[in-house]
This record gives sequence, structure tokens and C-alpha cells, in this order.
Amino acid sequence: MTVSGARDTNAPAPLALRILAVYLAATVVPAIRGGVRGEGAWPFAVAHVVLLAISLMLISRRANSSAAAWLPLLAVPVLYASLPTLIAGLDGRMHDGVVQGWEGGVFGQSPAATLAGRYPYRGISELLHLAYLSYYPVIYLPPLLLFLRGQRPAFDRTTAALVTTYAVCFAVFVVFPVEGPRFAWAPPAGIPDGPVRRFTLRLLAAGSSRGAAFPSSHVAVAVTQAVVALRCQRAVGIVVSVCAALLSLGAVYGGFHYGIDVLAGAAVGLLIGSGFLLR
Repeated sequence: MTVSGARDTNAPAPLALRILAVYLAATVVPAIRGGVRGEGAWPFAVAHVVLLAISLMLISRRANSSAAAWLPLLAVPVLYASLPTLIAGLDGRMHDGVVQGWEGGVFGQSPAATLAGRYPYRGISELLHLAYLSYYPVIYLPPLLLFLRGQRPAFDRTTAALVTTYAVCFAVFVVFPVEGPRFAWAPPAGIPDGPVRRFTLRLLAAGSSRGAAFPSSHVAVAVTQAVVALRCQRAVGIVVSVCAALLSLGAVYGGFHYGIDVLAGAAVGLLIGSGFLLR
């Protein structure tokens, strides 16, 4: 029996780290192939292999340190940036036509092309774009609060749920890449300009990965975080739930995701978040 707050040196490595290792191992072949095929892509292939090696080393040592706990979430930006390399390691063919067909079957027309034109108000546009940007603090702030409070079991559950969500979304991106309306179409007709929208577009132009639209990982992660946070830290969960709802609207209003991307992302988030609450 361990003293409260002390680390159990016999405990296995964090579940999130083990999930990360499974994802890295499952995608290492397309990462290497993509690094060979794509000009300038080899650094991402190397990063993928290095992360896999570090993860396996930490797991073999049954590391339960802060570094082992945080590595999966800190690796997310690298894994996201590596997606085009992994996609190139397979056939690289985009499937927007298929998703646009689903979009038409569900909505009749794409809300990503029409929603902003129906509500062409600058205040709405800026609010929804700001909500879209809330995705970044939504990833890291809730687990950071749990970590700083010493709520390690809740932290481990939260990070495991988030990393599982990323692994599922990223795996779909690799085998079924979809560019999304931002690449496939012109900006939504009538969408108001503003400083928040301009900043959002600059951020996406600098760091978005082509092929990572379906399902929306923004929505999936925000919904997963909301579901888990409502159990682990209710006040934070309420704030995250509001952010997730507005973020979902912003993803479509801004023309960044098809409506079907958002629905699929929400379904992934609800299933994974709820599943981890039952553990």
C-alpha cells in the first residue's frame, strides 16, 4: 500500500502512453514510406519513429513519471503535423467526393457553404471563430488543472480519453483522408471579415494538415473533454461544453469542416468520453 499522493513504482506506465505506442506502431510503416516518397517529409517520419522508441522505452521501464504522463499530449502537435506524411505513405487519394455525397444526403446542401451567408453578422462570425480557436486551451487546460491539483487518477483518465480520440481520428485520416471545404471550395459566400477570422485563417494556413477533415478532431476532442470533465471537474466541464457547442458551429460557419465532419466528430467524442467514464 502506498502513502496518499506517492507514486507507485510498480504501477504500469500511464494508459495514455500505451495507447500512443499502439497508434505509433500501427502507423510506423506508412510514416516511413511517406518519408521516403515525400520531398521534405523525412523529418516527420524520423519523429514518428523516435516517439515510438521513447514510448516503448518508457513502457518497458514501467515509467509513471510526469514526463511519461505528459508525453502523449505533448506529442499531439507532432503527430498532427505528420499526417500528410502518413497519408502519402498510403495511396494519398482524398475522399471529399464521398463525404460531399453524405453531406448532401443528410443536409440537402452543405451548411459549410451556406450557413455564413444566412447569418452574415460580424459579431456572430467573430464569436464563432473565437470559439473555434478555443480548441487549443480545451486540449491542455483541463488536464493541467487536474495535474496541478494532484488528482492523478482523473488526470490519467482524461489524457487516456483524449489520446484515444486522437488515435481514432488520426487513423481515419490516414486511411480515409478528406481535405474539407477550406481546400475544396472558395470561402463561404457572405462570411464577414474581422480580426479573429483573419487570425484563424493565418493560423490554419501555417499549421493545418491536408486530409484531416473527417471526422472533425476539433469537435471529437472538445466533446470527449467535455464529457470527461463534467465528471472529474464539473465547473470546467460546463465551460468546455459551451466551448464544444460553439466550436462545432464555428467549424461549419467558418467553412473549415463539412457538417457531416462535425456530426461524426461529436459521435466519436461522445462514444469515447462515455466509454472512459464506464471504466
